[in-house]
Amino acid sequence: MTILFISNQSNLTKEEALKIFQPYTEEKDFHYYKSLSKAKDFLSKKLIEKDKHLDFIISDWKFQNDNSKTILNWIRNSSENYSSNNFQLKSIPFLLIEDRENQSATISDGFDAVIENFPNNYVNLKHNITSSIKKWRTSFADDLELIGLDPKNKTNYTNHRKTFLAYYKLKVLSKTFVDKKSNSLNYIWTDSDYTNLVDSNERFEKKMKQTLIKPTKYLEKEFHDFLRDNPTFVKGENFNKLLYEKHLYINNTRRYNEPDFINKPFDYAIRYPEIFEVKRQSQRIFWKNKDKLLSKAKKGFEQVVRYKNYMESKNEANEYYIKKYLGKIYNQYEYTLLMGSSEEKRYNENLIEELKTDFNFTEVSLVTYEDLLNKHIRLCDRLNEFNIF
Repeated sequence: MTILFISNQSNLTKEEALKIFQPYTEEKDFHYYKSLSKAKDFLSKKLIEKDKHLDFIISDWKFQNDNSKTILNWIRNSSENYSSNNFQLKSIPFLLIEDRENQSATISDGFDAVIENFPNNYVNLKHNITSSIKKWRTSFADDLELIGLDPKNKTNYTNHRKTFLAYYKLKVLSKTFVDKKSNSLNYIWTDSDYTNLVDSNERFEKKMKQTLIKPTKYLEKEFHDFLRDNPTFVKGENFNKLLYEKHLYINNTRRYNEPDFINKPFDYAIRYPEIFEVKRQSQRIFWKNKDKLLSKAKKGFEQVVRYKNYMESKNEANEYYIKKYLGKIYNQYEYTLLMGSSEEKRYNENLIEELKTDFNFTEVSLVTYEDLLNKHIRLCDRLNEFNIF
């Protein structure tokens, strides 16, 4: 899920805040601001101007001489749409963190929920996030029924939808969505095969265990095949197309780069195309008892950096192939290296970051196999908790 958190706690770091919301979001989908003006600027530039998606907003009350009611009123009175023009901005769930000194019924009016004793009362936090999202999705389902669109059969439009006039009854869907007879309900929570997704977690974990028993047998290609058959491990919620081993030819020669996967985001996602390179789970990161990267681990980072240089080269010959596969040139890209075990990473996080800086690998995210599995499990948990279809 994509979250906007507006905090007045000056000492609360993004890393600390992310831990609070870890069941609901991932690092790159967590947007954190410490002022209402910056948060409003984010909403204006991302949701309104670029038509991106956001699942909910949660905010403290008091900000110097202002409070979050100003941004709430701005949203609730808005006639703008967001998320590929599918939804009305005024419908977005907005949760308020309790302010014991100032809280009153007048203050809380208009918010979808009030979070008590934040962040210590996790049960209350979970209940209010869950109820707010379910309320929004129930209204979304009611709108779909109103216009005659079955989310399980997206192309079957009923006759009354063709002459729909009751726009004022819509609570979530936009007038534009109805007018263009849209069926772009390409959100993972509308039509995912939940049972298969859950079962894939067990299959992935089993393959990981087999790798540890026979590390020489289970090579990268076996995980390539698994990820192709179970693409949500890489795609998550925000990507709609997983491209495999595409040839990125260099300067119109026969030489080419071949990233394992290129992950293309939905138009509504606040994300960029991702280069996703797969190395072995059994690949160690460091020399034993030495503070330096193993040569094979270093080569993995260097390989991703080579892809990065290609994607950001501004070379017209190279851009031809980027456009061929992604449809356009993006102003930014993401880079992920899947490799190694969480145990080695966890005990050496500071050293990894230092060495990444030394070797100019800072833009490459190191994800271990356990990281990838845990991320997918969280995704499944969210679908189970919030899915109303």
